[in-house]
Amino acid sequence: MSTEELQTLVLNTLDQQTTIQDSKDLSFNGSPVDQLVLLGALSSLKSKNMVDFAPIERIVWSLTEEGQQLAKEGSHEARVFEAIPPGEEGLPIAELQAKFGPAAKAGQGKAFKNKWITKKGNNLVRAVDSIVDQTQKELQEIQSTGTLGNDKALAELKKRTLIDKQKLTTYSVSKGPEFSLEIKKEATDITVEMLQSGEWKNATFKKYNFDAAGVPPAGGHLHPLMKVRQEFREIFFEMGFQEMPTNCFAESSFWNFDALFQPQQHPARDAHDTFFLK
Repeated sequence: MSTEELQTLVLNTLDQQTTIQDSKDLSFNGSPVDQLVLLGALSSLKSKNMVDFAPIERIVWSLTEEGQQLAKEGSHEARVFEAIPPGEEGLPIAELQAKFGPAAKAGQGKAFKNKWITKKGNNLVRAVDSIVDQTQKELQEIQSTGTLGNDKALAELKKRTLIDKQKLTTYSVSKGPEFSLEIKKEATDITVEMLQSGEWKNATFKKYNFDAAGVPPAGGHLHPLMKVRQEFREIFFEMGFQEMPTNCFAESSFWNFDALFQPQQHPARDAHDTFFLK
């Protein structure tokens, strides 16, 4: 869904209902609206004073990958129970593990805890005639509503890593002072063509956002030679050397100039802020 289609959906809904109490109820072609995409569409409309909106924050629960599988196929403990045939003979433990793999251990433990099965020799037998897969029902309820009324059951499902807590933000939306079903295209610059034709007189211009942060300047970088010099300083410091206050020293011009074969009257001698002492 494009931003333009989403904006049209919001404006048409507001025109019919005056307000949108909760954007979680919005749908497009039968599918729920992505709230993150909706935020961009609402912000664009608000910048034109067409709508006002406020966030609604709530905690919801979602199923993990394993939780989705159990909601569809049934819990491990229920599948273990169904795999054991009725009667006194039961099912060998090794056969159960071969059938379900790692899930057999978890399902077997929960089934024992629920007193659905018992152990008879090396076999597992049913302790009850029938069961209700409450775990699957709870997962299906969370899948459809995002929550569960039983806090103890939520804690148990979280402990089994079947659900995750998530923060969901939706929005309440109302009409703005310049609400309209038509979204006017705003000009951002005055072009030469607009000045020549006089179109600028009737054009609608986008307002400047004086609170927007500017682009940080790219200047102020260290010179590569200064970076290398600093690296060598740090190396010498780590080796135990101490820096001498050479800025306080009076040095011989012989080593700075004559030893470098710089002529006595060369202008470069004055270019380095050289002061001579007698």
